[in-house]
Amino acid sequence: MSTETGFRKFFEWAFAVGKDIIDRSKCGSEKGRDYLKRLIFDIRAEETPGRFLDKLSQKLGEYRTNSHIQAPVSLLPDIFQLKEKWSGDGFYYLKSAILSGFLNALSTSYGGVEK
Repeated sequence: MSTETGFRKFFEWAFAVGKDIIDRSKCGSEKGRDYLKRLIFDIRAEETPGRFLDKLSQKLGEYRTNSHIQAPVSLLPDIFQLKEKWSGDGFYYLKSAILSGFLNALSTSYGGVEK
Protein backbone atom coordinates (compact mmCIF):
# COMPACT_ATOMS: atom_id res chain seq x y z
CA MET A 1 0.00 0.00 0.00
CA SER A 2 1.48 3.36 -0.99
CA THR A 3 1.77 6.11 1.60
CA GLU A 4 -0.79 8.31 -0.11
CA THR A 5 -3.26 5.43 -0.46
CA GLY A 6 -2.73 4.49 3.17
CA PHE A 7 -3.45 7.97 4.50
CA ARG A 8 -6.44 8.36 2.15
CA LYS A 9 -7.92 5.19 3.64
CA PHE A 10 -7.72 6.67 7.15
CA PHE A 11 -9.12 10.01 5.99
CA GLU A 12 -12.07 8.30 4.28
CA TRP A 13 -12.72 6.13 7.34
CA ALA A 14 -12.70 9.18 9.64
CA PHE A 15 -14.97 11.09 7.25
CA ALA A 16 -17.48 8.22 7.18
CA VAL A 17 -17.37 7.84 10.98
CA GLY A 18 -17.89 11.59 11.41
CA LYS A 19 -20.87 11.56 9.06
CA ASP A 20 -22.35 8.59 10.92
CA ILE A 21 -21.98 10.37 14.27
CA ILE A 22 -23.84 13.37 12.85
CA ASP A 23 -26.42 11.74 10.61
CA ARG A 24 -27.13 8.31 12.07
CA SER A 25 -26.83 8.70 15.85
CA LYS A 26 -29.90 8.27 18.03
CA CYS A 27 -29.22 11.69 19.58
CA GLY A 28 -29.95 13.58 16.34
CA SER A 29 -27.77 15.65 14.05
CA GLU A 30 -27.38 18.73 16.27
CA LYS A 31 -26.14 16.69 19.22
CA GLY A 32 -24.15 14.53 16.79
CA ARG A 33 -22.26 17.63 15.64
CA ASP A 34 -21.54 18.48 19.28
CA TYR A 35 -20.23 14.97 19.93
CA LEU A 36 -18.03 15.08 16.84
CA LYS A 37 -16.61 18.44 17.95
CA ARG A 38 -15.89 16.97 21.37
CA LEU A 39 -14.15 13.99 19.77
CA ILE A 40 -11.96 16.30 17.66
CA PHE A 41 -11.04 18.43 20.69
CA ASP A 42 -10.24 15.37 22.79
CA ILE A 43 -8.00 13.54 20.34
CA ARG A 44 -6.17 16.50 18.81
CA ALA A 45 -4.40 17.21 22.10
CA GLU A 46 -2.83 13.76 22.30
CA GLU A 47 0.83 13.90 21.29
CA THR A 48 1.81 10.24 21.54
CA PRO A 49 0.51 7.38 19.41
CA GLY A 50 -0.59 5.26 22.36
CA ARG A 51 -2.56 8.03 24.02
CA PHE A 52 -4.08 9.09 20.71
CA LEU A 53 -5.27 5.55 19.95
CA ASP A 54 -6.51 5.07 23.50
CA LYS A 55 -8.53 8.30 23.46
CA LEU A 56 -9.89 7.57 19.97
CA SER A 57 -11.01 4.07 20.89
CA GLN A 58 -12.48 5.22 24.23
CA LYS A 59 -14.55 7.98 22.66
CA LEU A 60 -15.81 5.87 19.75
CA GLY A 61 -16.65 3.05 22.16
CA GLU A 62 -18.58 5.49 24.32
CA TYR A 63 -20.44 6.90 21.32
CA ARG A 64 -21.44 3.42 20.17
CA THR A 65 -22.53 2.07 23.56
CA ASN A 66 -24.05 5.13 25.25
CA SER A 67 -27.82 4.67 25.11
CA HIS A 68 -28.36 8.38 24.45
CA ILE A 69 -25.93 8.52 21.50
CA GLN A 70 -25.83 5.07 19.86
CA ALA A 71 -23.67 6.14 16.92
CA PRO A 72 -23.18 3.27 14.44
CA VAL A 73 -19.37 3.58 14.46
CA SER A 74 -16.47 1.16 14.61
CA LEU A 75 -12.70 1.32 14.62
CA LEU A 76 -10.75 0.55 11.48
CA PRO A 77 -8.59 -2.50 12.33
CA ASP A 78 -5.74 -1.18 10.15
CA ILE A 79 -5.20 1.65 12.63
CA PHE A 80 -3.86 -0.84 15.14
CA GLN A 81 -2.11 -3.17 12.69
CA LEU A 82 0.20 -0.72 10.90
CA LYS A 83 2.76 0.03 13.60
CA GLU A 84 5.19 1.63 11.11
CA LYS A 85 2.69 4.46 10.58
CA TRP A 86 2.71 5.21 14.30
CA SER A 87 6.38 6.19 14.58
CA GLY A 88 8.14 9.44 13.74
CA ASP A 89 6.43 11.74 11.28
CA GLY A 90 4.10 8.93 10.23
CA PHE A 91 2.14 9.43 13.45
CA TYR A 92 1.56 13.12 12.69
CA TYR A 93 0.52 12.38 9.08
CA LEU A 94 -1.90 9.72 10.27
CA LYS A 95 -3.25 11.92 13.05
CA SER A 96 -3.72 14.73 10.51
CA ALA A 97 -5.54 12.42 8.08
CA ILE A 98 -7.93 11.28 10.82
CA LEU A 99 -8.56 14.79 12.16
CA SER A 100 -9.05 16.11 8.61
CA GLY A 101 -11.64 13.43 7.91
CA PHE A 102 -13.55 14.35 11.06
CA LEU A 103 -13.31 18.09 10.28
CA ASN A 104 -14.53 17.59 6.72
CA ALA A 105 -17.49 15.56 7.99
CA LEU A 106 -18.30 18.39 10.38
CA SER A 107 -18.05 21.06 7.69
CA THR A 108 -20.24 19.13 5.25
CA SER A 109 -22.91 18.89 7.94
CA TYR A 110 -23.13 22.70 7.72
CA GLY A 111 -23.36 22.65 3.93
CA GLY A 112 -19.60 22.80 3.30
CA VAL A 113 -17.59 21.00 0.66
CA GLU A 114 -17.64 17.24 0.23
CA LYS A 115 -14.48 15.17 0.71
